[in-house]
Amino acid sequence: MFEVDLLLVQPWIYDFSAHDFWLKPYGLLKLGGLLRKKGYTLGFVDLLDPFHPELPKRPKRKPFGTGFFYKEPIPKPSPFLDVPRRYFRYGLPYPLAKKELLKYKPKAVLISITMTYWYPGLFVLLKLLQEVFGEIPVFVGGIYVRLLKEHLQAFLEKEGFLHVFPVECKDYEEAVQLIEERIKPSGHPYPFDYPIFDLQREIPYVILMTSEGCPYRCPYCASYKLYGGFKAYPIEKILEEIIFWHREHKVVDFAFYDDALLYDFENHLKPLLEAIIDLGLKVRFHTPNAIHARFIDEEVAKVLKLSGFTTVRLGLERMEKRFDAKVSIDEFISAIHCLRKAGFREDNLGAYVIFGIPYEDYNEVEKTLHFLFEFGVQPYIAEFSPVPGTPFFKLCQEVSRYPIDEDPIFHNKSIFPAVKKPDWERIQAIKNLAREMRRRLTSAS
Repeated sequence: MFEVDLLLVQPWIYDFSAHDFWLKPYGLLKLGGLLRKKGYTLGFVDLLDPFHPELPKRPKRKPFGTGFFYKEPIPKPSPFLDVPRRYFRYGLPYPLAKKELLKYKPKAVLISITMTYWYPGLFVLLKLLQEVFGEIPVFVGGIYVRLLKEHLQAFLEKEGFLHVFPVECKDYEEAVQLIEERIKPSGHPYPFDYPIFDLQREIPYVILMTSEGCPYRCPYCASYKLYGGFKAYPIEKILEEIIFWHREHKVVDFAFYDDALLYDFENHLKPLLEAIIDLGLKVRFHTPNAIHARFIDEEVAKVLKLSGFTTVRLGLERMEKRFDAKVSIDEFISAIHCLRKAGFREDNLGAYVIFGIPYEDYNEVEKTLHFLFEFGVQPYIAEFSPVPGTPFFKLCQEVSRYPIDEDPIFHNKSIFPAVKKPDWERIQAIKNLAREMRRRLTSAS
């Protein structure tokens, strides 16, 4: 048994679908790195770990560190009986999860949860933690808590979990201070404060953030509500981190989590990428969060290509009937031409098309898919999930067939919560169309 100051735990995901598309609890891992540098001894249990040797079946891995999670079917929540899909627990089987937790004797547990509708996995985990560790302090943070603290608080009061504390902090420094006031470190300060990716069983990729927040305020996005604006991080520290993971741990694939990666490119990202080029680092960069096509010109595209960008996802959302001001169609087309000229191929380029918004127009979605296909850009369906505190959430309340303001499980993107009467056959046909377009584009490249 390992005695540690803090045990960090990544919860299960209870959902219709979940993929390891560069999916990590970045905030939790970053907080762990800051605490380790302070001298805290840490353990990390990833209940989504696709590399665990005792999994009944090894999940398939895909290029650039992505892949699938192990999953087991579980009963579908009764309100979703009209949804023609199966429901799963993604991650370690329950007995294996308990076995992993029993390896540790922590003073406290830290948990982070992202999507509001993933709370069922958190609630099951909290009960398991009490069974294994008793009533040691458990701190729960993440986007779910920041958006819907009262929902978690209601569950804790119902269960009598007086030892579980929702954490809302404006920054990492405040979170560290909160822990320091309750738990004292017993180890020696660690030389680095990088996120604790090295406590994973394997490191298929590393997540980077060069900034937080976004200068735009799209009606479906909570970035402004969460961060209040845009803040860039020092580029020198990001460069040191990339060099560390690449040289010390042989990491090749890096995924950016920035909401506005190309914003102020000349003064921010460009110096970082030019340093990568000058050092001759053989790395690959990926952008699972869409980058702004508006900021892409020939120079930007060239620097992206030379520095190792491999997966470029753009935000288009819609061809017509647009509801944001991030990019015009002319700007999008210009960006594609610049990326092509720089050497990006069909298998490098993709664009997100939002699907399932209030008053959805299926024809408009299909039209956007065909537009992307004609320009050789892989179309990716981004199913809409209503985020509390956004204008689209209020609009969704007017049309949803579910009481989305009463239970966040109704925020699940797979149930198309903003569509009054989903045409499931048409929805699946549109998804299949996007998948077939991607297959044809990548097989031809």
